Amino acid sequence: MSGQTKNHFSENTSRYFGAEYFLSEKKEPRKKYFQEDFPKYFGVEYLQHTIIDPQVLPLLEQHDITQDPQYAQMNVQRRIDLHGHYLERGGFPEDRRVYVAYSSPEMGFGVFANVYIPAWTIIAEYTGVITNKFPNTDYAWIYYSSPKDSNGNEIMLKVDGRAKGNVGRFVNHSENPNCDTVHVPYKNRWRTLYITNKSILPDQELTVYYGTNYWSTRSKVDL
Repeated sequence: MSGQTKNHFSENTSRYFGAEYFLSEKKEPRKKYFQEDFPKYFGVEYLQHTIIDPQVLPLLEQHDITQDPQYAQMNVQRRIDLHGHYLERGGFPEDRRVYVAYSSPEMGFGVFANVYIPAWTIIAEYTGVITNKFPNTDYAWIYYSSPKDSNGNEIMLKVDGRAKGNVGRFVNHSENPNCDTVHVPYKNRWRTLYITNKSILPDQELTVYYGTNYWSTRSKVDL
């Protein structure tokens, strides 16, 4: 989850890298990275499932997510019925449907389809560490529960995928994304899923909308 809206051939970028850069990039096949490559090439520990900061765990164990405002605002039972099977199975441990590759100078790395992917397909759960410590928010989703500490103060949490996570942390932003972000309550935890909203062709980049809160402190590249 990084970067800004795509602008592959902006005037500034072309001037800096030169037209030959883009021509050579188009001719060469993309270097594909899969989950087993994350530690070596990106310094990221692969997580199939989200883990919880030990300091936060006691608070979440005592917290009931059915009391969260978002739980009442969503058609949660339908989300559980639709996506609970994926969460129960634990995702796709040896997933080769998507890969990570270099996208553009503005975006850095992104996630691409390795095969044809139909609409309404779960791509991944965004995994990371549920924590109240987040020095860098480029790779984090807000966690819906805000448990209270011993003094009754609500604790803001995020799922931090900066150092530990899966392919979800590499999915870039778009104003017209081809994947939706769906938050599913499951076994007293909020789980964040990326689900395609249209058919994805092989080697097409997958994108999501990061939300207005993310861009409130950042600048976008104009499309």
